[in-house]
Amino acid sequence: MIASPGGAPHAVITGGRHRLVVAVRDSWRVQDRWWTDDPVDRAYFDVVIEPGRVALVYREASGDWFMHA
Repeated sequence: MIASPGGAPHAVITGGRHRLVVAVRDSWRVQDRWWTDDPVDRAYFDVVIEPGRVALVYREASGDWFMHA
């Protein structure tokens, strides 16, 4: 995953290829289980990637990126 300076994804790697993010349709943050030893802190992005595919990606507080299948 390649992020822009503002933190939104700029490109994703899927199928072994870099694909540009052409639009961010929505973004939101999930902070949950803060009372446990394993809290959740994620930034989600609903994006459109080339060639027009919609994907849901998120960044963990650690900085690691993931894409929902």
